[in-house]
Formats: sequence, structure tokens, C-alpha cells
Amino acid sequence: MNAWETVKLAIVRRRLLANRIPSDSVYPLETWIAIKTAVTAKGNRELKNIIGKKDHEHIARKDFDEYQLFRVREQLRYVKEESPHYREKLKDVDPDEIKTLDDLEKIPFTYPQDLAEEPMRFMAVSRTKMAREFTTTGTTGKRKVIGYTTSDLIAKIDIIASALKGVGMGSGDILHIMFPTVMAWDPSLMLAGACKVAGYGSSVCSSSDINEQMKVMRESKATHIIGLPSFIYRVTSLMGSETDLKALGIKKMISTSEPLSESMRNTLQDAWGCNVLDVWGMTEFGLACAIECDERNGLHTDEANMLFEIIDPETGKRLPDGETGELVITALTAEGSPLIRYRTRDIASMVSPPCRCGSVFNRKLVKPSGRMDLQFKVGMGYKIFPVMFDEVLFADRNIVDYQVTITKEGFKDVLTFEAESKDRSDDVRRSLVGALSKIMEIEDGMNEDLIDTPRVKFIDIGTAEYSAKAKKITDLRENFD
Repeated sequence: MNAWETVKLAIVRRRLLANRIPSDSVYPLETWIAIKTAVTAKGNRELKNIIGKKDHEHIARKDFDEYQLFRVREQLRYVKEESPHYREKLKDVDPDEIKTLDDLEKIPFTYPQDLAEEPMRFMAVSRTKMAREFTTTGTTGKRKVIGYTTSDLIAKIDIIASALKGVGMGSGDILHIMFPTVMAWDPSLMLAGACKVAGYGSSVCSSSDINEQMKVMRESKATHIIGLPSFIYRVTSLMGSETDLKALGIKKMISTSEPLSESMRNTLQDAWGCNVLDVWGMTEFGLACAIECDERNGLHTDEANMLFEIIDPETGKRLPDGETGELVITALTAEGSPLIRYRTRDIASMVSPPCRCGSVFNRKLVKPSGRMDLQFKVGMGYKIFPVMFDEVLFADRNIVDYQVTITKEGFKDVLTFEAESKDRSDDVRRSLVGALSKIMEIEDGMNEDLIDTPRVKFIDIGTAEYSAKAKKITDLRENFD
């Protein structure tokens, strides 16, 4: 590291609130949120007049609600001034009228297609001031561009560093970053940066070669792993029979960027001998948006930088905590490409605090059960999602990966599963067909004679090249509702 890089690192470390978290913090992520609230109030008369002059130890949920509403008003003023898209869209919205959470309904939604159609008009600074730009097609196939300023990147590194401290990383720990493909948003960029400024070690391997991943992991003496669950599962399934994975001494594993089924989690925990925690995020908001604690009954959210809502997808009305609907997010501090009331298409719910981990005011996100743009209807309109098949198929330790094709024969829907399996016997096939047939949506459709018995075809392991976020379900029916 040269002198200039050393200076830059020192500057970033001073700006990171994660480095102010006391060593005896019960739950570091919430402490970080409280510190950010207190620091914001200290530097702003409007917020200080509302919640008073408080240190982070005395921030309560009601104070944090006021912090979020203050941030919404500030962000509305900012985008109305700087973002061409929102200058037009929010011309009739008065930021001063947003005084309660119910007032959020006065703000129109932003849709993914809006961002895909005119991404440059969302940018609130010139492209010359963007530190990085990332593209994503998500699950829609439509290209979206997100710009991040230096402050945006530092804010994201700050939350990641806080989250890593929350999962138990400390001095001497090394995070192995396991993303086997080049992605629009390179997770290793932020993760390795967060480790550096927080004082942790890191190793990065982008190879899809399993032996190479294991080699880098061993040489770096990694203590923690983060990566795509489908790839970590693949490594586990194919290496577990010849390697004592528990002997590697991994303390904690973090799953991100793809859904983590409970059956997959159980397999990973048994094989590696450590807890597996789930992360939820979107490229539009920098991926790291919510993370589980060891209680694993919901994901703690980055409420300092994002406001999470659940709405009825049909009416657009806000729903209370505990009710399931569509997740909507407002960026509270973004400078580059701020998004206001962005409809994520994820189906989820929120959980009110406290949490048994010690968190007292941070709301949690119930792991999304599926995406509205990834759902398919079969039989009498039953909705199916990839995650429901993950739970069943990955419960069988023989299965490495799978894909589903939906076709129609006569008036019946036919689901054909192509599975990479270590055991391709008839016994395994019958077991899988039986388990798939017991999924409620499939079973009901079979009873109504509108869905045929699921079909399972085995393919050789490695026949299908591994691909991050591979499309699990392909619908080949010509006409369907």
C-alpha cells in the first residue's frame, strides 16, 4: 500500500461510524443505527428540536421514526431539486407534509420499469461525479443503471462493516468472499473494502472451479465465508465426501444474493459445523440491506439508510407489521441514484422489535417468500415460486442443483424437474416425486386433475454449467394465466 492509499484508508476509517461501536455492544448493527441517528441530530437543528440532544444509548423507536421521517423530507427536497425524473414526478408533493408514516401514501411509487426506461434521469449528480456505476437486469431482463458517489460507497462500506462486526468478526478474522462469476455489482468490491477499513482480513476467489475455491480458502486461513448459497451448496455437496469441512474451522457462513432455503441451510450447517446467516438485498440499494442475527427469525434491516414498507400490491395501501404484501423501499441517504418508494416486487412482511438477540428498536424483514415477477400459475391459478422447490429438493443430500420446465399436455400442467444428483436410482426418483407431490399447490392441482404427477429426470453432475442466479423455472406453455 502506497502513501496515498494509506492516507485515503485513514480518512475512510475516520468517517466510518462502524468504528465507533463499543466493543461490549449487545447488537452492533442496531448500535450503529443509533449512533447514526444521534450524529445526524447533532448536526441538524430540525431533527435536534424533534428528538432532543441524545447519545446513541438513549435512542428509542419513537426517536428513530422521527429520524426516518426527517430523512424522507430531506431526500424529497434533494431529489426534487437534483433529479430530473423526480423533479417532474414529485412536483405536487410537499416534503413538509410528510409528518407521519401514514403520510408516505402521499408520495407516488417508483416502478422498476421506470428505472429501466430512463436510468440517467434518476441520477441526482452529473456522471462525472459518480464514483461507480453498476448495471442490473434483475429478474426482469430489463437493464437498469445505478450510480454511486464516493459518499454512497462509504455509506455502504459502513453498514457492511457494522454487519460483519454483528456476526462476530473481530481482529484476526478473515472473510473468504465466494462469488464464482462476474456480476454487474461485484460484491467483492464492497466486502473486501469493508474488511480493510474495519481491520479484518479477506480473500477473494471468483473462480467456479471448486478445487480452486478450497485452495484459496485454505491458504488464506479463512474464518468466515460469504457467497451465493447455490455455489456454497455445490462446493459442500461435491467436496464434503472427500474433505472434512468442519476441520477448516469456519466460524460463521453468510448467504447472500440468492434465496436460502431452510433445507439448504441445514445441509450447510451440518457439513461445516457453523451457523449460516441469510442476507437480503437488491443491486438498486447496494445489495447489503438486511441480515439475520443468530436467532434467525427475521433479518435486521439497514433502517438508517432505507425505509422499509409493506403494501397491498393491489391497492397500494400500507400494511402493518406482521401482514404480508409487497416490499417497498425508500433510499434515505443516497446521492447518486436515489429511489423513492421503489416497488421491489418481493413478497415479504416486517416484524416489530424487540429481538431475542438484544436488539430493541430495529425492525426486521421476514425472509421474502418469492418475487411477484418470478411467480408462475399452475392448475386453478396456484402460485409457485422457485424457493418452494428448493425446500423440497435440497432436503435430499443427493441433489446438487435442478431446473424446472412447465409444459401442458391436454388440460394438465406438467412440471418436469431436471436434477443433478449423486444417486440416480429409482428409489431416489420415487422419493423426490413423492415429496414434490406433497407441496400443497401441487397436491391440490393433482386432486383437481389439472396438474400431472411431477416428473424427475436425472442429468450428470456438471452437465449444466454453473450460473449465478440461474433461472430455475421455464414456462413453455403457449397460453396460460
